Amino acid sequence: MHIIDLLVLHKIAKKHHAKKLLKEGHVRVNGEIITDNIDVEEGEVYCDDHQLDLHPLKYYMINKPAQYICANRDDKDPCIVELMPRKDLHIVGRLDRDTTGLLLLTNDIKLRKRLTLPLYHIEKTYQFTCLHPLTKEEVDKANEGVVIDDNHLCECFIQMKDEKEGYITIHEGRYHEVKKIFLSLNNKILSLKRISFGHLELGHLQEGEYRHLSDDEIATLRESVYLD
Repeated sequence: MHIIDLLVLHKIAKKHHAKKLLKEGHVRVNGEIITDNIDVEEGEVYCDDHQLDLHPLKYYMINKPAQYICANRDDKDPCIVELMPRKDLHIVGRLDRDTTGLLLLTNDIKLRKRLTLPLYHIEKTYQFTCLHPLTKEEVDKANEGVVIDDNHLCECFIQMKDEKEGYITIHEGRYHEVKKIFLSLNNKILSLKRISFGHLELGHLQEGEYRHLSDDEIATLRESVYLD
């Protein structure tokens, strides 16, 4: 990672001031003063007395419990970040208060932004229970495309386990998208749990538990949105 990016990520300085600190000789790599914005992969890096972590980008998956909101701070409701080991994380997309399941958090802002753009067609799959039985005709109709939000055609794929339970896969992640799909079918979602995001699967992670993403999982996520 480049020196200036390290200084910014560690909140030592904003970009303009970080450039100044570098030029003025405040940064040392393995004991040697560095004034060029070099890319450092290993060794010891200091800005004055502050040692910089060469791998400051963090990536987590959590199984979001119900009633937690996707925010960093709220005066009334518990926030998902309160369950995490770091407070500098940003949530990738949103899950409703009553929706549970797979949620990603990271301080990699570039990756976070790309993962939330419909342009990259990241698949998200949810396990659901609905109020009324869904007929095969209704499922087939939904899988051909559902109109929500003032004539927006929403693509989805529904597979049923039984007449009221199943799985739905979407690509966009619009506000209340799954709930609106079921409302368009004159039905209602009773429970909703995200079980996969792209290639990532929730697996056996219990509600409220989190884990680091593996290097392979991170690399595949970045490749899916064309980041090196």
